[in-house]
Amino acid sequence: MTSPDATEFPDPDLPFIQLAQSGDLDAFDAIVLRHQSLIAAILHRFTKTPSDLEDLVQETFVKAWQALPDWRPDRPFLHWLKRIAVRTGLEYCRRQKRSPLAFAIDFTSAGPLMADEEKTDSQLALQEARSLLSYLPAEDQTLLTLLHLHGMTMDEIAAHFHWSRANAKIKAFRARHRLRKILTRHGYSAESA
Repeated sequence: MTSPDATEFPDPDLPFIQLAQSGDLDAFDAIVLRHQSLIAAILHRFTKTPSDLEDLVQETFVKAWQALPDWRPDRPFLHWLKRIAVRTGLEYCRRQKRSPLAFAIDFTSAGPLMADEEKTDSQLALQEARSLLSYLPAEDQTLLTLLHLHGMTMDEIAAHFHWSRANAKIKAFRARHRLRKILTRHGYSAESA
């Protein structure tokens, strides 16, 4: 692999991307090493098992490699890569016939799942949240997952869905409003939403 001079480029990935676009697999390996932890962090919310997570990370980078000739330097590379990861996660959910939020709540923070009589308050709250979110339309679930669980900005979400920023904000407002109605219907106060 030719060693690019990273000081020539404002984006530290750009020299490696350009080499990878010309077919340099070592340069693409460098990209994978730089970003595999971030991509795994995005995708872990869609999967149930470590082996599925590993498969999704690999699938994301395969898709990125295949689409790399179409990437343009005027588009932020990391944002482009994250969009591929999210699409890969959503495709996985569709293949599993599950809502994206069925995997969105990280149960590891509440410890291992236990028999009903042994469950902790936090586990029960997580299961209740998962159940309530399943009442939302799929687009609302995805939008709220990207916004609140993946921490994507409104601009990133708008780009992901090919919406204007204003449209994304309106859709997020409406999704939250629908969620508040669901919470109220299930006995939660509107202020807690």
